[in-house]
Amino acid sequence: MKNENEFPITTGTCKFCGQTMTVETVGDITQDKADEIATSRCTCKEAKVWQNRESKIKKAKEWATNRFERQPNLITLFEESFERVTNHDVEKVAIKESDWTHNIFLDSDGYLNVKSSKKVEEEVDFS
Repeated sequence: MKNENEFPITTGTCKFCGQTMTVETVGDITQDKADEIATSRCTCKEAKVWQNRESKIKKAKEWATNRFERQPNLITLFEESFERVTNHDVEKVAIKESDWTHNIFLDSDGYLNVKSSKKVEEEVDFS
C-alpha cells in the first residue's frame, strides 16, 4: 500500500556532467523535467553557468510581463529576445514600441540589461 503522504521519487541527470540525483515530485513528471530539476541543483561549473542564465531570463520575463501586461505579443517578443541575447545568438536587440526604444544586451559583467528610452520632441514657435 502506498503512503499518501509520500512524494513520488524519480532520478534526474545533470545535462552537463551526468551526475544523477533523486528528485522528489508532487506528481508524475517527464524524464526531461527530472533532468532539468537535477541540472538546476547540480554544482558542476557548467550547471552553475546554466542556472545563472536561467535566473537572468526568469527575472527579465517577470519584468516584461509586468511592464507589458496588456500586450501579450510584445511580451513574447521580449522573452524571445532575452533568450537570444543570453545564448549569445545576437549581441543586442532593439525593440521600438510607440515612442519607446528598448535595447536588450549583456553588459561587460554578463548581466542582462534592458535600457529603455523615450523619444521626446519639443517644438518652440517664435513667430
